[in-house]
Amino acid sequence: MSIKRTTATTARATPTAGDATPTAGRAATSAGGGPKRMKMKELERATGVGRETIRFYIREGLLPAPERKGRNVAFYDETFIERLRLIKMLKNERFLPLSVIKTIVGGGRAPSAVQAQTLLELDGKLFPEFGMAPALSPQKLGDVATRTGLTAEELLAMDKAGAIHVERRDGDRWLDDTSIRIARLWSTLRRENGFSNELGFGPGHLQLYADFVAWLAREELRVFTDGVSGRVEGERAVRMAEAGIETMGKILMLMRKATLLRYVAEGSPPDPSRRSPGSVATEPTGA
Repeated sequence: MSIKRTTATTARATPTAGDATPTAGRAATSAGGGPKRMKMKELERATGVGRETIRFYIREGLLPAPERKGRNVAFYDETFIERLRLIKMLKNERFLPLSVIKTIVGGGRAPSAVQAQTLLELDGKLFPEFGMAPALSPQKLGDVATRTGLTAEELLAMDKAGAIHVERRDGDRWLDDTSIRIARLWSTLRRENGFSNELGFGPGHLQLYADFVAWLAREELRVFTDGVSGRVEGERAVRMAEAGIETMGKILMLMRKATLLRYVAEGSPPDPSRRSPGSVATEPTGA
């Protein structure tokens, strides 16, 4: 599906204890002639991004933690420059919110400039048949609550779990097309299929799916861009992406069904302490 172009809200960050104290000086080179390292002031100068924003990005997972030589001394290598430039481009030229940018640059390895360009060339081109259904205009949270029968509190809990995105703008809270459709499906599951609070089902359970989908989508895009960046362009890349997502979605559904049936046949739920290698912890919500 295409990435929604929504205007990001600038978050105000506050300094935290233990952040590196910026000092002037020339960039240090690691022993053995390794990559250059720099202090905060040099990183600010090289990227045009202020220290409070850099620290905020680190806390939110858009940037990795720097190398620390002491409580108040931190060094940043040149990968911070590349990643900060990519964040600026996605935010200022593509108008993506930080929550979406995090799915692109977060994790242990950010995409290269070529890989990021491959992702952006796919933006708005995947699954054009989705556009045949009338697009839903953004709706206020209160209106969605009224139309779905969900409470505003439950919609906000879904937002907290990462299942939908509630955007705060113009003094109100809004849901976009995808979030409205998810809210409708969740309402149907709750009201017509018996998944009630009394039975212990609630919006917090959606976090399991949000975490898994975030991890899976990131890995799928990493594998895809590793393969096609600089080798496949234009409509062929779009067709490959569509075919890969659609086919792997079917394979995933069949694998999930087979696994569920196997657990049922074993006569007991799987041990919750046995987490798969791909399982992920909760990620902080981007600004």
